[in-house]
Amino acid sequence: MTAIVTTVRTANNWSATRAYEAEKWYRRFLFLTKQQQKRGQPVTAVFGLDKDADLIWHEHITWTQKYQQDSQAMFGEGQFLHHTPTTPPNWKTLLDAAMALYEKKWHETPPYANICCI
Repeated sequence: MTAIVTTVRTANNWSATRAYEAEKWYRRFLFLTKQQQKRGQPVTAVFGLDKDADLIWHEHITWTQKYQQDSQAMFGEGQFLHHTPTTPPNWKTLLDAAMALYEKKWHETPPYANICCI
């Protein structure tokens, strides 16, 4: 993940602190997505992500082989966290649910939470 975060940090002229925070929120997003994964079902992203963490996710996807390996390592053999740029009609409900999950687990929510791709 270091090379991916470094690429995003350099492209966006982030401080080390901002890059660390963005990576932290990306990892938390992945953790919650894993926790919400239903056995035998395709993995679906938690609908809420820090805007800086979203930039890391987008960069991660461009490293296709690594992204595929990382998805399978986290979500199981044959699983892949797809990226679908869409905003469903119930986006507010989904975002509120995601923020509740962050709050419950870490007692904080992403500082720049937005709707995210699912």
